[in-house]
Amino acid sequence: MISAAELTGITYILGAVTFDEICAVEKEISYLRNSIHETSSLKEICIEALKEHLLESVSAEDASGAGIADNVYFITGPKAFPEIPPELSQVIDILKLSVRKVDMDTVSMKLLKSFQKKVNGFKTKIESIEVGSKEIKGLETEYSDMLNLYYDYDSWAPGRFETVAYNLMEISKKLEALK
Repeated sequence: MISAAELTGITYILGAVTFDEICAVEKEISYLRNSIHETSSLKEICIEALKEHLLESVSAEDASGAGIADNVYFITGPKAFPEIPPELSQVIDILKLSVRKVDMDTVSMKLLKSFQKKVNGFKTKIESIEVGSKEIKGLETEYSDMLNLYYDYDSWAPGRFETVAYNLMEISKKLEALK
């Protein structure tokens, strides 16, 4: 079984991959390593990697050479520290996989819209909280997670998430005023 870091290494090298391609790559790597291939465990690793922003999902229109328009493709996310499996070059040859280019301008615009929506939802949420509320501690943790994700996105796609920075500063001031 591959690790989450190796999963991000696979997406880093191949550009954009489907879950079926990840399964095929992992199956070959497991065979070469004489280890067990478990699709259900691999699915859990992918889900967790998406939650942690080690991977991001994109549509076929965002990846060159993408086949089926309905497929979801995975790319390396902003929090990834890819580890390339030593067997990957051999597996790429065996499976005859090709590298896909990803349109990061389009991807970053979609992620920006999604992130901005999350930030605006959080902003609305804190407007309904009263001063001194017990909920503030949890909101501070949630804010911290969003701020960290902002920094990750900003370093991953420099200059594309600047509009979020202003909103996060406003939220910080509102949280301070609620204490």
